[in-house]
Amino acid sequence: MYFLTPRKVHLFGIQNEAIREQTNYVLDESELLNKGPNGTLSPVFDAIKKFNKGKKHLKLTCDNAVGQNKNNTVLWFCLYLVIYSYYETVELHFMIPGHTKFSPDRNFGMIKKLYRRSIIFSKEQFVEIVKKSSPAGFNKVQCYEDGKGFQYYDFKVLGEYFEKLLNITRYHHFHFSADRLGVVRVKEFVESEWEEFDLLKTDGREREEVIKEIRNLIFTILPPKPLSLERQEYLYRNIYPLLPKEYRDIPSDYCGIEFALVLR
Repeated sequence: MYFLTPRKVHLFGIQNEAIREQTNYVLDESELLNKGPNGTLSPVFDAIKKFNKGKKHLKLTCDNAVGQNKNNTVLWFCLYLVIYSYYETVELHFMIPGHTKFSPDRNFGMIKKLYRRSIIFSKEQFVEIVKKSSPAGFNKVQCYEDGKGFQYYDFKVLGEYFEKLLNITRYHHFHFSADRLGVVRVKEFVESEWEEFDLLKTDGREREEVIKEIRNLIFTILPPKPLSLERQEYLYRNIYPLLPKEYRDIPSDYCGIEFALVLR
């Protein structure tokens, strides 16, 4: 097993620091989008709708991963949250290099502690590990469940309404307010002065017309890509024979063996 690549399960955590409760999105490798902001923002959007109990101010803290977190699509998403009136203000903060440990790592640590003492043969067993990792119930689980758990959305369409912020990696603090729709305030460090950029694309139209169009926007649902035939065959030939017999009796959830007729 050391030299093999068994079926992968991905863990994405979003913590509500006010109550220390963390929603952990447990995703099979067949339930993932390609790397990029849509795969990150979709569970974030789902968690926001679950966590928000009428609050009007949101503070987000992320690491500096450019492909997932620190990119223009994330800025456009925050602008959308304010324009759609989910929040009156949104603050987006990125940790400076060398300081990348924050609240979710505490909950991940609880999961790792139990995971390392467990033998796991399925995603369902891993889900139970996550649930049991916190005796106080701080670790919750959300699965994709063929789109019933949450949906992936195409947030890149917001690029039709907003400009890109140049040199985005330079800044660590961003502020969005309902008082200035379409405008982002940025600064490099806490002690730096705020700079302001208007990202709304008007193309000669009235601002209110563009804002109304954004409010009426319906995001396209994105289905995750199924495993490639090569990956299915690898799991079937290399991983499936190593499973205990009781897990080979119900193979569709574990090794891609549901495609055995195709591969035979």
